[in-house]
Amino acid sequence: MEKEWDVVEVLRYARHDWLNKLQLIKGNLALNRLDRANEIIEEIVNESKHESKHESKLTNINMRLFAGFVMTYHWNNHAVRLDVEVLGELKDLSQYDEFVYNWCCYLTEALEKYVDYHAENYLSISVCIEEQGIRFFFDFSGILTDIQKLQNKLQCYECAQGVALVEQHMSEDEFSLMLTIS
Repeated sequence: MEKEWDVVEVLRYARHDWLNKLQLIKGNLALNRLDRANEIIEEIVNESKHESKHESKLTNINMRLFAGFVMTYHWNNHAVRLDVEVLGELKDLSQYDEFVYNWCCYLTEALEKYVDYHAENYLSISVCIEEQGIRFFFDFSGILTDIQKLQNKLQCYECAQGVALVEQHMSEDEFSLMLTIS
């Protein structure tokens, strides 16, 4: 299970994150690398626009544990970068919150064991809300060190009733999984 964050810790980490970004800009300005400073500012603006849009949707589907996990994931040192998007009509998904949160904790802990720490590893989570059901897509790109062990670990996970885990594709440098809730 992930750490429970209190308000003071959340604000401290948010402040720390912004100070790091400002230091990058300040350092590049001091080195007279104006192009790089402008690139960093553009990256921050684009990242903020993307995160703001999806974080707003994420908080409006009433999955507090899952949203908290995703929004604070990068505050700890991880070998996998995490991104999330919410697609479709927003509705209350609170009844699935604990299961999805536990699954995401399980998946990311498993990934941390079987990724190459020197590679750029990304996990993209897409929440697709449709009339016929809810689907969570987990798309990984990076380098896996032991696909078989990861597959075995993921197959051991017990899904709740009405939930199915579908492995669509897995190779040494990518995989796609779909979690369906009906």
